[in-house]
Amino acid sequence: MIKLTDILFEYVTKSDMRNVESYADKLFAAAGIDVDFTRHFRQRVNDKRNIKPISSAELIGVFKRTWNKYGKKLPSLTSDAQAVIKDMRSDINMPFVFAQDKDGELDLIVKTVMRKKNFQTTNKVLDV
Repeated sequence: MIKLTDILFEYVTKSDMRNVESYADKLFAAAGIDVDFTRHFRQRVNDKRNIKPISSAELIGVFKRTWNKYGKKLPSLTSDAQAVIKDMRSDINMPFVFAQDKDGELDLIVKTVMRKKNFQTTNKVLDV
C-alpha cells in the first residue's frame, strides 16, 4: 500500500546525487580534495526521519558555504581525521572522514547526512 507521504516526499535521485558530488569535487579540487559519498549517505539523504526532505540544492549550498569558510584549512587536517559539517541554516549535519587514497589524493568521505537540530558529536564541528 502506498502512503500519501511517500508520494509527497521529494526524493533526491541518483542523477541528482551524481550532480551534487560532481559539484563538490570541482569545488574542492583546488585544494586537492576529492569528495565521495558512502552508500549510507545516499540512503540517508532520502530518509523520512529528516522530517523536511533534504534537497540537492541544500546539499550544494552546504558544500559551497563549507568551501568558502574552511576550504583553505581543510587540507591541513590529517588523514583519518573525522569531523562534522553542520549547517546552521538548514540543520543539516554531515559527518565525514579524510582518507588518503592509493593515488595519494586526500578523499573527503561523507559518511551520512541528517537534518537534526541538536546534533551532538565528540568530533570536531565545522559550523557553516
